[in-house]
Amino acid sequence: MEHPFLVEEYIPAQAQRAPSGSREFGTAITEPESAPALPPFPNLPSSEALLLTPADPQYADYLPAANLRTQLAPALRAVCKTENAVAVMTDWVRSNSLPFAVRCGGHSYEGFSQSTDVVIDLRGLQDITVDTSAGLVTAGAGVSLYDVYQELANIGYAFPAGSCPTVGISGHSLGGGYGLLARLHGLTCDNLQQVTLIDAQATTLEATATSEPDLFWACRGGGGGSFGIATQFVLRIFPLSDVLVFGVSWLLSQPKAARIFSAWQSWAPNAPSTITSIMKLGPTAGSAISMRCIGQSVGSRTELRNELSALVSVEAPSKPLNIQTLSFLDAINHFSGGLDYESVYMKAKSDYVLSPLSPSAIAAMLAAVAQVPVGPSPEAGRHLSCKSLGESGEVVRSGGISECLRTDGKGKIIDAQYRLISRAHASTRRDRDDNAPRRVRRESSRQSSRESRSAHVVVRRSTYASWGWWGWGGPQYSWRW
Repeated sequence: MEHPFLVEEYIPAQAQRAPSGSREFGTAITEPESAPALPPFPNLPSSEALLLTPADPQYADYLPAANLRTQLAPALRAVCKTENAVAVMTDWVRSNSLPFAVRCGGHSYEGFSQSTDVVIDLRGLQDITVDTSAGLVTAGAGVSLYDVYQELANIGYAFPAGSCPTVGISGHSLGGGYGLLARLHGLTCDNLQQVTLIDAQATTLEATATSEPDLFWACRGGGGGSFGIATQFVLRIFPLSDVLVFGVSWLLSQPKAARIFSAWQSWAPNAPSTITSIMKLGPTAGSAISMRCIGQSVGSRTELRNELSALVSVEAPSKPLNIQTLSFLDAINHFSGGLDYESVYMKAKSDYVLSPLSPSAIAAMLAAVAQVPVGPSPEAGRHLSCKSLGESGEVVRSGGISECLRTDGKGKIIDAQYRLISRAHASTRRDRDDNAPRRVRRESSRQSSRESRSAHVVVRRSTYASWGWWGWGGPQYSWRW
């Protein structure tokens, strides 16, 4: 099993699987701050919404967020079960000039789904319906990616989205939605066919390519919750039963690690679109670099093994190449690190790189990674994760973030992600070193910017922030093509 917070394989004593229909959201508790005075609540029955204050027994069940650094305790959390409830709450907060946030999965890295005043929580919108004849799934805005994956896998279907199972469908779709099927099938937002929203006047809008087309364009990667509250998504699906997953590891000196990384960034964007790979880099107790290339393929085993020979022949792996055939749902679990909702103190950054790193930039990056302190446990620390997206215009189809990332069709796109993770409890939400990811990013981007002036785009998302050029920070470093 792979873990998004770790470089090396994750082998729990007993991998935990969330039971079917589970709605557990975590166990971490943040004490509510002094609650602001609120006007009388709207008249909504419990069949439409749970109006939870800190005194309610269910309040703590809905509190945990993925990033404990930004977790806040609202004076009122309205867990909406119907579209009407979302409209009523929208009208209420506007009429009373109340600050509020909108939450689905709670994975916003900078806490944009958090508020000390009011949170309009969409996790009561749990309906999922599948129409295989039309090749569509309709999902309520409160479901997680795993909820949709599980529903589709039961009938041998899939859709392209991310590998973290507890991420909410809303922020993921509105923010772009990159995953291990994206090189072949596009981002989640590229497969969005319709979105239903409640606007600022509490009016219901249905946006498609022909109805509210400008709004529909803005919701396909650039919306970020700015144009209304999404209550339902209609997405394309396709038949998929089994996939191939792979992993190979190295423990190398910096010069040898540079050879592997250079080979990876030359191979990965030019590999068949059936193959998606991620290169993860991390520090060790010495000066060596820990590297692991993982990924997924929907092509043949022969094609995959032949393609990966471009990497395994460069330097001898410390752990040999392993290729497995898994069901699509088992592959989701394989890359998830487990299906529990994880709440950790973290800081993360993400960059897009439109041209390969030069040898000097790779050397600067590896030197910066080697200097990063090793975490006190395998589940805490920092790493860099790089995803190879491929040719610009290959992954991305149209609209929103996809269009923003287009160049002249000759560029290669890498999403570099840095994360800083701590499982130790902090006395305050913000007493961690937020600059650690920035330092690794700065070293590689500094060197890169001296040698290339490729155009880049700044994109902000509700689920995670993305900037132009290289970078992603945390207990691991990984690059993805």
